[in-house]
Amino acid sequence: MKKTTIELPDELADEARRCAAQWGTTMRSLIEEALRREIERRSATQTWTPQADLVFTGEGLTEVAAAMSWAEIREMANER
Repeated sequence: MKKTTIELPDELADEARRCAAQWGTTMRSLIEEALRREIERRSATQTWTPQADLVFTGEGLTEVAAAMSWAEIREMANER
């Protein structure tokens, strides 16, 4: 097992300590569990089928999509 040092904002570290104490666990276990869940969540395959008429056509972006930022288009895509 490797020992790793991380820096957390004081408020987050304090909240994590309180939660660990409240749940009867250690901060190490709390962080390990949260990190495992986040890695699993990010590793999960997400399938998305674009709806061509909503974002793009054979001639480029739709009028609606053209007025949106790329961040808004990505957000819309991730909701599907």
